[in-house]
Amino acid sequence: MLPPESPEPGRWRTSRAPYWREIYQAFITPGIQQITVCCGAQMGKTEGVFNLMAHRLDQGPYSPVLYIGPTEKFTKSIASDRWKKLLATTPKLWQKTAKGHAYKTTEQFIGGVRCGWAWAGSASEIAGHPAGMVMVDERSRMSSDVGGEGDPVSLARARTKNYPQRKIGIFSTPTIEDADPTWSLMEEGAINLWAWPCAHCGEVFVPTLALFHWPREVQVTEAMRAARVACPHCGAEHDDSHKAALNAAGRFAPHRLKTDKESQTDAVLGRYIAIKDQIEHPSVGYWISGLASAWASLADTAQVLIAAYQSADQEKIQAEINTWGGELYRVRGEAPEWNEVAACSQAYKRGQIQPGILFLTLGADVQKNGVYYVVRGWGYNMESWLIDEGFVPGDTQFDEVWLRCGDIIQGEYGDMRIRRAFIDSGYRPGDVHRRPDHAVYTFSRRFQGLVFPTRGQSTQERPVRFSALDYTLGGKQIKAGVKLFNIDTDYFKRWVYARINWPREEPGAWHIHEDYSEDYCRQVVSEEHKIWPSGKHTWIKRIRDNHYLDCEVLATAAALVEGADKIPAAPKKVAEIPRNETAGSPRQPRGSFSRRSLL
Repeated sequence: MLPPESPEPGRWRTSRAPYWREIYQAFITPGIQQITVCCGAQMGKTEGVFNLMAHRLDQGPYSPVLYIGPTEKFTKSIASDRWKKLLATTPKLWQKTAKGHAYKTTEQFIGGVRCGWAWAGSASEIAGHPAGMVMVDERSRMSSDVGGEGDPVSLARARTKNYPQRKIGIFSTPTIEDADPTWSLMEEGAINLWAWPCAHCGEVFVPTLALFHWPREVQVTEAMRAARVACPHCGAEHDDSHKAALNAAGRFAPHRLKTDKESQTDAVLGRYIAIKDQIEHPSVGYWISGLASAWASLADTAQVLIAAYQSADQEKIQAEINTWGGELYRVRGEAPEWNEVAACSQAYKRGQIQPGILFLTLGADVQKNGVYYVVRGWGYNMESWLIDEGFVPGDTQFDEVWLRCGDIIQGEYGDMRIRRAFIDSGYRPGDVHRRPDHAVYTFSRRFQGLVFPTRGQSTQERPVRFSALDYTLGGKQIKAGVKLFNIDTDYFKRWVYARINWPREEPGAWHIHEDYSEDYCRQVVSEEHKIWPSGKHTWIKRIRDNHYLDCEVLATAAALVEGADKIPAAPKKVAEIPRNETAGSPRQPRGSFSRRSLL
């Protein structure tokens, strides 16, 4: 039941937002464990989440329910307001709800079953209680590292593993293309896009902003009245008078990702292809265009988009595309292409030490399923050579993967060893309750003076800043037991990108070995540097994996700490010119010497 102050008070009617019907069905379908929903604003999302939670608590299966919001303020606000009003105006649920001291803002018991409320900033709240249903709201606006314990959806999965009929719901408006975590989750399994049958030709199509248009050279009010969605098959147009019938006859059309051999377009959905039959998968994803909203007219959507485009403020344009269109925003900033990285290759093998290298550093990026690393050699003017890179697979909460990492860090490359290793400690492996010791800190203490944990900062006064942290080992706290280095990631990403395009013949060039992989090259340039009109600097992912870029950043930061920027130039050698034995005169050199041949 919706409270009296709602826009449409009284009993909830799914017929007003029919795109929720199949999503509801997925939550009671055996075998489906994860349901991901991407949609715009004004789509009935919060009511949909609450309906699912209330249904579970009333109809079963009777297992605890956990809601995870993006912030503490947001979560407590809707728990104390909208959720409490839902319970109070729904007699059947209110009769089952424990009152008095048993009713708390972040915890209620309904029919003896716990309903808990947590938020992304608190790992202890999320990990504190098991649940048979977990609802993650606005995932795209959460950090991917909750309290150093990892991704909030991974933490949610861990809470449900003891329940055979577990359900994990992830809901969000999308953000940026190739960097949105909710959209990535939607693509994990069966992909379903909300589609309309054309009111004129009957062909089914997916409404997107690319099909949404209005006359440009007219007043805003006239443009709003003339806003239309065109059918891509026959070109016929649909206005607000068609929307209720389009949604009533609409359905989720199954799609799949296109392969590398299939042509992809720049359209927001150009990476998918429609298929006939639904794919059976334990993870199901749904996308609903904001144009289908039952509470936001096409005229309203046109109005906000017109204002955003006229402002030329890219952040505002992104916000409206995300919330009113329910679509990803495509950002294009400054970054080299992957083939420019490949062009940095030289004729030497992986592991070979090159002339000019004085010492080695290692940078490592820790993930749940393994550790990525690069080893780089350094010379005059911070000229550098990629010596080794790779991935050590294994669950990083266990010791086996760290033992193999130790072998790499202690290994030899020619007659050289690694002088300093920086390891990102942003992701904390394992369950903090089962393994209270921080695995990255523990590994760093094992190799004191050689391995150091790091933490990335978007900006700070110096490129590298040192701090000492208290460390707990076996339940005993060690004062200043960990030497942590805070890294200005913006500074070092720009440095790496600048060196990729450094002139090959100049000291200071950035080299890779001839055994490089395309995956390495793509990951190194996986992020774009974007400067917004406001002057704000941001880094945007353009592909999902950016691990080798992070590794290169850390290897470079380690080199700076080791004084790579202070390495003196080697003295130039005088080249001996042999005499021509037959003519008795100096032999003229053929070709030309590079600067490196004189060092």
